[in-house]
Amino acid sequence: MPHDSLPITTFLACRNAMVREGIRHILSATRYHVRPEQAIDRNDLLSALPSETELLFILDENLYQEQSPEIVRGLKARAPSARVVVLADSFDMGGMAAILNAGADGYCLATIGCETLVKYLDLVMLGEKVFPAAMVIAALSERAVDAPAPRFYSTAEAQRMQVVATSVPSRMLSAREAEILHCLMEGAPNKTIARKLDVAEATVKVHVKAILRKIRVTNRTQAAMWAVTHFSNEVHDEAPPLSS
Repeated sequence: MPHDSLPITTFLACRNAMVREGIRHILSATRYHVRPEQAIDRNDLLSALPSETELLFILDENLYQEQSPEIVRGLKARAPSARVVVLADSFDMGGMAAILNAGADGYCLATIGCETLVKYLDLVMLGEKVFPAAMVIAALSERAVDAPAPRFYSTAEAQRMQVVATSVPSRMLSAREAEILHCLMEGAPNKTIARKLDVAEATVKVHVKAILRKIRVTNRTQAAMWAVTHFSNEVHDEAPPLSS
């Protein structure tokens, strides 16, 4: 049996029984085999973990609330190979950051589509870190004084985007590359970036390729997510202002 077809023991910890049954129904025809327990008590979640190597925990943030990062951290400590995905009713950047820093492998909204959820879980089981990147970019754009309107991605794109963690320091980027990377965070295409910076579109393409190489990612979306994760305030201070 192919590795990607092997059954995966899945635990659902949901506050709402209807939500739990809905997710269970979505996963019923997939390789994600939901354990039959009617509910997982927050006090018992860490008490006994099965011996399977392929484990997936889907946690409802409403059930654990401010304890969510602690629960995630405990699960990863007791079962390092287990994957943990947190479902949230609404997007909160601070809450998402705390949960991901605790070791969660994914963070998504409960409004995610059925097919997208399964693909999302597949990415997580492949070892990817996934979360709704378009919302992060939009949030950053709203806080930027001179930022143009953010590009909104389709639901499928937003839910499938992933963070690529690297140890490359942001100071390796030139001032111009930092400018362009900020534009990528806003979802701007090359033509828009070229017009904003008053350079040729071909020049932007060269810089984008250099950025991808330096931060060791393969596409623009991953570059934007790298910036979200790694850019510090000093990068914003040091980079020259964008040309009008």
